[in-house]
Amino acid sequence: MTARVAIVGAGPIGCAAAAFLVRAGHAPAMWSPTAGRLRRDRDAATVACTGALQGKVEFELLDSPDRLADFPVVLVCLPANAYAAVLGPLNAGWRSGQHVVVSGALSLAPLWIAAAAMGVQVTGWATTLTTAHFQQDGLLHVNPLRSRIDMATVGAAGAASARQTCAQLFGERFVAADSLLAPALANINPIAHAAEVIPNLTRMESGEAWSLFGNFTPVVGRLAEGLDRERRAVAMAFGLELPSLQQHYARSYHVPQGPLHTMAAAIVRNGMSPNGPAVLEHRYVLEDAPFGLAFLEALGGVADVRTPVLTACLSLLAAAYARDFRADNFLLDALGIPGTAVGTLLARCAAAASPASRAR
Repeated sequence: MTARVAIVGAGPIGCAAAAFLVRAGHAPAMWSPTAGRLRRDRDAATVACTGALQGKVEFELLDSPDRLADFPVVLVCLPANAYAAVLGPLNAGWRSGQHVVVSGALSLAPLWIAAAAMGVQVTGWATTLTTAHFQQDGLLHVNPLRSRIDMATVGAAGAASARQTCAQLFGERFVAADSLLAPALANINPIAHAAEVIPNLTRMESGEAWSLFGNFTPVVGRLAEGLDRERRAVAMAFGLELPSLQQHYARSYHVPQGPLHTMAAAIVRNGMSPNGPAVLEHRYVLEDAPFGLAFLEALGGVADVRTPVLTACLSLLAAAYARDFRADNFLLDALGIPGTAVGTLLARCAAAASPASRAR
């Protein structure tokens, strides 16, 4: 059955999601405050794909955010540092009964949306559907869909209904958890990106072209492993046992598990490594430092879990950028996370508890 889905965000992930929906026979539409890479023809947009998807796909381009209310399902594909500017105004326009899905949700954003929009089902995914990037020739390189995406939801429809909706759109790859903390802590992008960019900040500043996984050396691997241990320790303090970074890479890039630097080499051999950032003002820092690292550090404080590697990386980035990334995360105060108790936060995040699912 053809589904009508609106996508918010015209970056690589939003465009890849639209392409997969079109190929599955659905009818996506997209709204974005900026959509510079899209080829437009009146109310339609075209994206040329390579990789796991080949050829051109066309979908509707919405001329106003007001039209998002016409769609039963809205998939948000935005970096977290755009939440306040883009999602903030949209929160006033969601209608009761809509299902808003946040791809790669950071910092418990679904709780914030649900509090602002009564009667809306809000689902958070731990990661994105796939990895994708625009090449220099304008083609969108799309990797295969991830084999597993952890998710949780808040709203009257419940976890089973939300998981079914996601599966109808993108296939049986979704694992429903009974706490919104599960997908929030399962998102490995902040720790992976911190480990990848910190040793390469001068490359970014100089505008060099460099392979993200081609430069994933044993040093980067050790830093990533240290950050991952702390992420999983924080999760355990909240009763959650989560997949490791190695497991995530195996599922996302379809390479054998092993030391992280050897997995990175396999990703490069398979032609799935994008280039690393060529500018300092990149979401790997501007999004992931405040809404990923600072969020993990705050949760560690709530649960009395030490995070020395994570704190060091966050402080190093703050010094390099002369910027207080902790203060950039407005959701920490909006959700009252500092100073809360473990039990209180668990209770708030279990609003969508499903007896048939358990966070894992």
